[in-house]
Amino acid sequence: MSMISRWVGRGFTLPIAVACALSVSTIPAQAAFITYSFTGTTDDFSPLDVTGSFQFNNATGGSGGVYHNAVTGFTITIGGYTSSFAPGINGIEISQNSSLGLGITGDRWALASRATGDELTGTLPYSFDIRFDRQGGGLLSDTALQNPPSFGSLSDARWRLYFEDAQGTPFAAIGSVDSLTAVPLPPAVLLFGAGLIALVGLGVGGLRNLRESQS
Repeated sequence: MSMISRWVGRGFTLPIAVACALSVSTIPAQAAFITYSFTGTTDDFSPLDVTGSFQFNNATGGSGGVYHNAVTGFTITIGGYTSSFAPGINGIEISQNSSLGLGITGDRWALASRATGDELTGTLPYSFDIRFDRQGGGLLSDTALQNPPSFGSLSDARWRLYFEDAQGTPFAAIGSVDSLTAVPLPPAVLLFGAGLIALVGLGVGGLRNLRESQS
């Protein structure tokens, strides 16, 4: 620390700031908000194209494979209709060798969220979920909160958007997921962090020069 102080005092502020910025950019990202985009279709006789995304915080605590309030956003567009995230107990559930329905067992990575959106033929959306399964297991090494498994390892990938009418009668739009892609952190965000460190370094150097000129 004393060596750094001597370098700052001798006018090495900018090189130090640049070095710090470079070191920060090489540090791997820790727990953060992770975003994925997906495409798919509906199960109707006249299938509609589906696009969407979801976001979650992979540092959320939980137990037994259940992580409440881990979901921080989603959107799904079915044809020309769009639904999106609404506050609630939005979570992720990760299970191994459990029931997948219809007497089938396996592993599952599932996300569920409250939903909002415009009225659609007298109904409103209230819930969305997306799940990634592998029959027979072997998809997940444990039930810790983790990113979705690789798409090629799945045996089934599905989404559902639930609606209800004024009487609370529900129905669901259901379909398949055809692709899943991680959305990388924009380079501008990384550059902003590096630039901020450099600006702090320049500010320290400018303050030192001002003090020297007044002395």
